[in-house]
Amino acid sequence: MPMASRPHRIRGVIPALFLARHAIGPDDAIAFQPRDAPEQATFDRLRTNGIVRETAPGRFYFDLDAHYAAVERRRRLAVPIAIIVSVLIAWIATRFFRG
Repeated sequence: MPMASRPHRIRGVIPALFLARHAIGPDDAIAFQPRDAPEQATFDRLRTNGIVRETAPGRFYFDLDAHYAAVERRRRLAVPIAIIVSVLIAWIATRFFRG
């Protein structure tokens, strides 16, 4: 299934705005100006990570491939950490068990 036609579960005000206006490719870039400081910080982070890209001055689009690559990187880091924490919690719980 092509990336543009699959359902997307992306959270956040800025991604929702870009997806609602179908700004998911260079040809679909939209003019965007953050409204306040928190939105500016989020927008800057998305641009730094390469998820929101600029095609012309003031015209941006949401790069779905970059977004899903970032999600996959976070998942690859989170899963081993969750496993280690779970094993540690189980080990600690068995230390306190008196049977």
